Amino acid sequence: MSPLLIPLAIILILVGVLFLRTMWKWQEQQLKKFKDFAEQMGMEFSAKGDRTLRESLATFDLFSKGDAAPPIPSLTNVLHGDSEQLGYGEEFEVRTLDFTYQSGKSTISQTVICFRSSQLSLPDFSMRPEYFFHKIGSKLGYQDIDFESHPTAAEFSKKYLLRGEGEQKIRALFTDKVLTFFAANPDEVCVEGSGDQLILYRDGKIIELEYIPAFMKEGFEVFRLFI
Repeated sequence: MSPLLIPLAIILILVGVLFLRTMWKWQEQQLKKFKDFAEQMGMEFSAKGDRTLRESLATFDLFSKGDAAPPIPSLTNVLHGDSEQLGYGEEFEVRTLDFTYQSGKSTISQTVICFRSSQLSLPDFSMRPEYFFHKIGSKLGYQDIDFESHPTAAEFSKKYLLRGEGEQKIRALFTDKVLTFFAANPDEVCVEGSGDQLILYRDGKIIELEYIPAFMKEGFEVFRLFI
């Protein structure tokens, strides 16, 4: 090795060590923030989701995305609580977590709120913002359950792509109250349901810790629509 390259190699090694040390400290700080937040909220915290949680969420379209090889997809920053801990009258378990998966060369992450409750009895459905390519797909036979009974219902159908098994059950689930709520909601969300579980997220968006309470409040509003 050229004598001139030795100092450069040392500098690069030192920069790498400093970078790793900075990342390690940042991760430690983030974990502490989550632990403190969980304690304040009366919830439990886990840095990673376990196999049982993965299996319980496998039924949803979102969690079937990406390569199955570790470390992606991953469940991280899991906050867990139930109605007794949080002081709600409804019966439920709730989790917020960050889900990350690989799509081609892109890494996509989003914060998801997950409900499990004996008060839920949902057909398998997924609802997400409808984009131009979805509209083209629906013309070619791609499933999109639309509502046209009144202007608010039609507005919902313009904003959202709704799909799932058992169309009549899904139509019965999406009452005027549900359609009105989502049609009027300025923040378009993704919602999926299956049996006693319901999830809500914004595709590709991580919710910062300081905004988790507002995100949970929104989640509870959606949860109550379906019980």
